[in-house]
Amino acid sequence: MKKSGGIVIGMKKKKKPIVIAPSKNSRPSSPVTVVNESSTNNTNANSNAPKSKHKLVIKPFQNPPSIPPDFYETSLSTLQRAAVAVLRREPLLSTTTVEGGRRRLSREELYTSVQDLIVHGYGKELYGEVVNIVDKAAGEVVMRLTGEGLVKSDDMVGYCPEIIVAILGTDEKHQGLHEKRLELLKQWHAVCRVSYAEEYLTFVRSIFLVLDRAFVFMSECDLEMLNSGSNAVVGENLKGKVMDRTSLFGGVNSRVWELWEVGIACLRRHLTFEPEALTTSGRAFSVLSAMVLVTTHALLAEYDDDQSINRSHQAVASIAGDTRPLIRNCVQSCIDLGSTSALLEELIVAASSRFRNESKKWGSALNESRKTAPQFLSHVEHRLKQSSSMTTYYLPSNAAASTTLRQLANRSNPLVGSSRSVDEHGVVWKSINSSTRRILPAIIEAELLSPHLVPTGVLHPKHLYPILDDCEGDNNNNNNTSWKTAEKTFENAKRLYGLCWRMTATFSTSSTSSTPLENLRIEFGKYGRLRGSEIITQGAQDNASGNSSKETEKSIIPDLLLFKAHLQMLLTVAFRNDEAFAASVRSILEDVCNGSTLPGGGDGGRRIAELLAKHVDARFKDAKAQASPVVVSTLSASVEATSVSTDHNESFQNQIMTIFRHVHSKDVFEAFYKRDLAKRLLTGRSVSSDVERSFLSKLKAECGAGYTSKMEGMFKDMDLSRDIMTSYATYSTGATGQNVATDKATDMDVQVLTTNYWPAYPKHPNIILPPELIAHQANFESYYKNKYQGRRIAWQYSLGNCIVKAFFPKQSAGKELIVNLCQTLVLLCFQYDDGPDGRGLTVDDIIKKTGIDDRAEVERVLQSLSLGRDGTRVLIKVDHDSPTEEKDMSSSTLVSENSSPGKSKRKVRRNVGPHDRFLFNASFTSNQRRIRITNITMKETAQERSETHEAVSKDRLYLIDAAVVRIMKARKTIDHRDLMGEVMTQLKFPSSSADIKKRVESLIEREYMERVEGNRSRYNYLA
Repeated sequence: MKKSGGIVIGMKKKKKPIVIAPSKNSRPSSPVTVVNESSTNNTNANSNAPKSKHKLVIKPFQNPPSIPPDFYETSLSTLQRAAVAVLRREPLLSTTTVEGGRRRLSREELYTSVQDLIVHGYGKELYGEVVNIVDKAAGEVVMRLTGEGLVKSDDMVGYCPEIIVAILGTDEKHQGLHEKRLELLKQWHAVCRVSYAEEYLTFVRSIFLVLDRAFVFMSECDLEMLNSGSNAVVGENLKGKVMDRTSLFGGVNSRVWELWEVGIACLRRHLTFEPEALTTSGRAFSVLSAMVLVTTHALLAEYDDDQSINRSHQAVASIAGDTRPLIRNCVQSCIDLGSTSALLEELIVAASSRFRNESKKWGSALNESRKTAPQFLSHVEHRLKQSSSMTTYYLPSNAAASTTLRQLANRSNPLVGSSRSVDEHGVVWKSINSSTRRILPAIIEAELLSPHLVPTGVLHPKHLYPILDDCEGDNNNNNNTSWKTAEKTFENAKRLYGLCWRMTATFSTSSTSSTPLENLRIEFGKYGRLRGSEIITQGAQDNASGNSSKETEKSIIPDLLLFKAHLQMLLTVAFRNDEAFAASVRSILEDVCNGSTLPGGGDGGRRIAELLAKHVDARFKDAKAQASPVVVSTLSASVEATSVSTDHNESFQNQIMTIFRHVHSKDVFEAFYKRDLAKRLLTGRSVSSDVERSFLSKLKAECGAGYTSKMEGMFKDMDLSRDIMTSYATYSTGATGQNVATDKATDMDVQVLTTNYWPAYPKHPNIILPPELIAHQANFESYYKNKYQGRRIAWQYSLGNCIVKAFFPKQSAGKELIVNLCQTLVLLCFQYDDGPDGRGLTVDDIIKKTGIDDRAEVERVLQSLSLGRDGTRVLIKVDHDSPTEEKDMSSSTLVSENSSPGKSKRKVRRNVGPHDRFLFNASFTSNQRRIRITNITMKETAQERSETHEAVSKDRLYLIDAAVVRIMKARKTIDHRDLMGEVMTQLKFPSSSADIKKRVESLIEREYMERVEGNRSRYNYLA
């Protein structure tokens, strides 16, 4: 096509296109020529085809059409009547009549009428008239409001403030207040939202859609003036404020205001009037202000419904009688009417007042013990869940709402809501809460929760300790063992930590006050130290009261392990492995194990180290304990116990090491553990050598090779002794070519010990051995001296064990008695008779026959053989003051029976007197073939324990000396303060500055170092 400006309106197959081409200088009424172009214009056509020259000419109208003179007025009148009919819910009728009445108008006719007015240039005038129509409709809608407290002045409507404030009341004595609020909301919703917005404005927007797309307000300021009720933009002046929408594109003012927004602005203008009325205050609430107040308090009234949290907010429209959709629609209406700031401010102030009063009630209930802390925490958690659900359902989450909240936070004065608000204190809104999702939760945290998360509230020991103990009720006494219960869930502790944690962000901007989480951590530390000190001081309390503390001391370490597991579960389950709380747990265990929680600062962990060594000794000697699992504690429900290991011994050792790491006096543990280890190895009481070595390897990894060198030497001696005895067995059987004369009925096993590795034991140098043992002893000495030249043997008889075969008259077969060497020598005293006169042997007689110089040891041996448990009493003890000379020797009971039947039995004394006699128990019977008779060990006296601790203290002095000399040798010269700091850093045990100062003075006296002349606080090293 060659002609420019052509429009293709149709094309058929095998035909040329028909083009309508306007002629030059043509007007709309000019004729139009239709040209059938030749095929020469088509590049694909045959160039030899004939050209067509036929033209069709269309001529214009002789008299152009025109609109009637009253076209604008008639069309506008029709549109006005239609708008009023829709507002009043009347039928749309035309002014013209047809058969049967007036004709109904369709919306299509109205839409076409608006389109015609715009085409003929009446757009701006029509826009102004439409604004007037909408404004009058808004006034008419507002005037429809009725009800209690409503006041009217001319064309303005308001509410009496006294009535509104009474409806807002929260006193429980006022019945039906919520119903009154709902009645007002239903009326406002029906009139303003349903009738005006959803019905009327929807109709206006659909009919005047073409007008809305063509024209807008000229500036944003004009709409604000309309919102404020100014008449400057209403009426004839509005026509000059309307302009073509296309003229705004690319300009400075690109904000587009549609008719819907104009209609809402008109409604807002009428709802914000505050008419003068004969009221107590001299003025009235505007409808919008009353709507904001009532909507806010109706929303907050949902907190009174405890079941509201259980209902879904997503499908509430289907629930019969549910008023939440009504409240949500009213909230949205307030926002649409531009009262977002007033609504949020009133919501913040009213909610703050509500929860401030609720907090005071809970405070009184907690102080008077009418409520417990777990109940309060559960209530707060329920409130937070309610708030989260309510804010999600009722309040919008958009940029405009966030901006409004930031503006409220930037206000210089506290928020007080309406001038007649129920709150008198005002609320300071923080900028950190800039999301509508955080409005109600933040208010609950600030007003309901925060005042109680203090050391005088829920964190007070009265409320906090039962929560940490995981028990119900308050704990009014300082000594509580409820934390020892096996099944724990820590639900209340988890809830408390979660609430404190969510408050951290709120308090992060404050530098003067501690956060609730920090307060909880501090109080948790006090709780742990109190419970730990109760465990440690239990034995001391028993001693002070005169009770036996033996059983109590045995339970200290198990209780400490249980307490450690309790703290660990609190950390893992309740405190979510918070690093700050993990540090508190470590600090608690360190203070408890080292006695820092005791008056006077404790003993540096000496007592715990000693008891820990004894506990390990008892465990390693007990086969049943090693075969049973170590269960520290379990968690019920969803939490499984993790402290039960498949390897029970490994689990036990790990638990011991967790306590051992916190003990400062590791040298005290070494001293007692080494002594007990020696006893276990020499007496064969250790259940498993592998377990012993495994624990020793853990100690070595924790404290270094020097810590366990002597204990490892003990195991080397035991291994070497086995090799020596294997060689000696070959030697004693004659394999070496020597004829050794020994009693084949007896056998001897010797353990060769290195003196420096083992503790010192009593030697009994005057002991009288039986000939069988003397021969073996001489034979072994000969063998050892020949094999190891220059070595000296010192026999430790107190550590020897024997298996003695005994025959009793009432037993058909002999019994094997497993006893120590001293017990063996005592039994051999009764091998042939009961003494020269047959009346038994006294203690002095036995001492002379055995050569044991230690009388106390002989008495303990006799007690074990005559007063032990049933089945081990191979001797009979006869008190020297027995009332009869004839004793019933056939009885093995601990009584002496009188031959006279009228006299009662008398118990035998447990202690051994110098004149008491002992006889062989011929009536002894037992079902066991091998019987172990354990010697009665002497109870550890305070003096012996003191001697052990003094030996440790003496070793510490040497270590302090070595540390000082080592530092002085490296530094050559040093100040006193620096020396003290470096020495304390190097020492692995607790030491005081006074002890170090004494050692420094000692080293100066021994000329290892000297003071600098003129400066006594500085030292020089003397090579």
